[in-house]
Amino acid sequence: MDVTVLKAKSNLSALLRKAEAGEPVYIRRGRKGARFRIVPERALPKRTLAADPQWQGQVAYEDEAIWESEWSDDQ
Repeated sequence: MDVTVLKAKSNLSALLRKAEAGEPVYIRRGRKGARFRIVPERALPKRTLAADPQWQGQVAYEDEAIWESEWSDDQ
């Protein structure tokens, strides 16, 4: 689907639904202007507080060491 900026402004929600469905959507500036393709991004993974498996077992620290460095009287 190829639409001008003016039509895209009026029908943006419908154009986004079509792009999500896999239909190629292009927005053009005027009839002969630059053409832009609308492509949905892939879904990002949900964030968790669990350790990243990539780093698990490679980084080690103790909470006490962090507290001692932050609250020492040497500062």
